[in-house]
Amino acid sequence: MKKIVSHTPSRIAVFSPNKKLIGVLTSQTATAQVLGVRTASIHYACKGKTESCNGWHIRELKDSVKLELPEDFGTLTLERFDELNGEKRLTYPDREMRKKRAKP
Repeated sequence: MKKIVSHTPSRIAVFSPNKKLIGVLTSQTATAQVLGVRTASIHYACKGKTESCNGWHIRELKDSVKLELPEDFGTLTLERFDELNGEKRLTYPDREMRKKRAKP
C-alpha cells in the first residue's frame, strides 16, 4: 500500500453526519488521529474519492474561504461550504448514510 504524504499541511473542516460544521483541524494527520482512522481515508474524503469517512464529512479548507469562528460551528452546512469553495460534490441524505454505516 502506498503511503500518502502531504508536504504542505492544509486545514481540514469536519462536518457531522447531519452536515453541520463541528471542527477545523490543522492537518490530515491530526484529523485522522482525532477520528481514529488512517490518513489515507482523510485524504480520499478531502479529494472527493469517497463521500465520507466513518460517517463524518471531510473537506479541505482552502485559503480563499474565511470562516466566522465560532459563529459557524453548528450552523454552517456542508452544502453552503461546498458552494463557498466553488465545488459541486455528491452528498447523500442522512438516512442513506446511516444505512451504509450499519452494513458490515
